[in-house]
Parts: sequence; C-alpha cells; structure tokens
Amino acid sequence: MKRRLSLSVFLCLAMSGVLGTMNQAQAQALYGSVVGNVKDSSEAVVAGVSITLTNLETKQSRAGTSTETGSYSFATVSPGTYEIKISKEGFTAYTRSGVTVAANDTARVDITLNVGGVSESVTVTGAAALLQTDRAEVRTDISANQLSNMPMSVGRNYQTLFVTLPGFGGVQSSYNSTPSNPSKALVFNVNGASFNINNTKIDGAQSINVWLPHESAYVPTLEAIEMVNVVSGSFDAETGLAGGAAIYVSSKSGTNQLHGAVFESHNNQHLNGRPFFLPWNQSKPKFVYNDFGGAVGGRIIKEKLFFFGSYEGTDNRESAFYLATVPTAAIKSGNMQGQ
Repeated sequence: MKRRLSLSVFLCLAMSGVLGTMNQAQAQALYGSVVGNVKDSSEAVVAGVSITLTNLETKQSRAGTSTETGSYSFATVSPGTYEIKISKEGFTAYTRSGVTVAANDTARVDITLNVGGVSESVTVTGAAALLQTDRAEVRTDISANQLSNMPMSVGRNYQTLFVTLPGFGGVQSSYNSTPSNPSKALVFNVNGASFNINNTKIDGAQSINVWLPHESAYVPTLEAIEMVNVVSGSFDAETGLAGGAAIYVSSKSGTNQLHGAVFESHNNQHLNGRPFFLPWNQSKPKFVYNDFGGAVGGRIIKEKLFFFGSYEGTDNRESAFYLATVPTAAIKSGNMQGQ
C-alpha cells in the first residue's frame, strides 16, 4: 500500500517591485525569463517604452522600461501564460497576449510599434514559433496538457513519456524492490551516458536517492505537474550535477479560479489473462489494484494568496504466486530416466 501527499501554498505579492526583488533571490532554473527588442516601423530602436508583464491567471504584474538600445528583460518570471502591454507617447498602444513562459527557458518577444495616437491600439493574440536563439542547450518541454492526454505505458508516471524524446533509451522500470523505490521511478540512459548521472529537480529541490542515484526519490502525481523541462545537451552554467539529462519538474499553483481533478485506476485478476503455466483446474491468484487521488487549487485572497494540493494513494492486494518444477522420487534417487 502506498500513499503520496503533496500540499503547497503560494504567497504572491501584488506589488510588482517587491515581487521582482523576491524572485531575483531564487535560482533561475525555477523560473523563466522574457526578453525582446522594441523598434518602430523604420527598424529604429525605441527607448523609454513602458512595458507591463501580467500573468493572465493570477493577474500579478511587473513593470519595466526599454533601455537606450530598445531592449527589455524580465528575469525570474514564474511559469505561466502572460500578457505584455506597451505604451509610449506618439505610438499606438500595443498588447501581446498568450506569451508562454516555461521554467528554465527564455521567451523572446520582439515588438514593432506604429506611429499613432494613444487612443489607437494593436492587439496580437498569437505568434509563430521562433527558432531558439537565446539559449544553446538541447531542451524539450512536456506540458500538463500532454501529461493529461498522452497514454502512459508504465502506470501514471511522467517519466514514461521520455521514450518520445531524442537521445533517451532504455526507459524501463527499476529492478529494485518497492521499499527501496516507493515512487516506482523509472530508469533511463540519455545519449549513451550512464543512468547514474541524470539529475532530477522538483521545484528546484534535487530529488535523487543517494543510495540509488539512477532513481528519482519522488514522482509527483500527474495532476500536480505544470510542466517538465528536459535538458539533454549543451547545459547552461546554472545546470549542474548532470551528465546525461537535467530534468526540472514544475508543480502547479493556485489561481484566482478554483480548479481541480479526481482520478481512479482499477485492475484485478478477472481483467487479466491466465498465467501460461497455471493448471487448468486452478483459479487465477487474487490481484486487486487501485490507484486513486486528486488535486485542487484556488485562491485564498484574490490576486495575492493561493493554494494548491494533491493526493495519490495506491492499494495493491495480491496473493503470493510462484511456479516451480520439483524433481520426482526417481530423479532424487539418481534415476534421471524418471524425468
């Protein structure tokens, strides 16, 4: 029987200045960043532009200004979907929504302003995918939508999807017992390297069994994961203790809207085939397996204080089952013809 419980409470301050100071004290691997350049229609840089970055789910915002070279940067941005608003006297107001920020990633949003009055505005709701130019690493992101909709071949484990990533091989269940691997973590090789030199971090905290470095110490339930970032080559300086792959798991957080999910998976001996060597006059051994749980998140104080928690439990009841061949009396006496 297994029980997994994770509860997290996120406190967010609405004042953008304080929020920015707090975020800068954290590791960049926990967050992403938004960068870009502001130009006019003649490709000339525009300095002194007021820029506001707003999280569409929590409505928290951060403010900044473009530099003399027309560039801007928001560091240590929490993962999520954002809206960028830009305004400057003599130019039309500009809004870009649907900007996705992932942990350990840089989102580039270059903006072109048009000459016009303040009453005019330009709104962009989507943009074509851009070539990754701000980071040299080889990376892949697995979103919460993929985790919810793609089939898992080995239980409800996000590591199952690593078989779809380039460079990953030998993704399989560990041969260790349940007491030594209670989370049922999978093992895998990346780019031919040993499976002992992968590194998994959950919300910035390293999650590796010291006695079994090839296994992750904890595997969160799928409903609690916002995104999984996998770096498998050309690591940045902030990525350490990894030779095969650096894996960053970001947990979900609460928003202004109450949201959640429940799940249950059931299996028993009646749903499974008979063991090949089981005698025909014997019934299948007892096997009852239930995996159940849920997650819920919401607000405590609107746009300031949020909560999120998840629970997963596993009940596994089965009879001991073992098939073996025993020698006959003739074989025991040395007469091998008795076989």
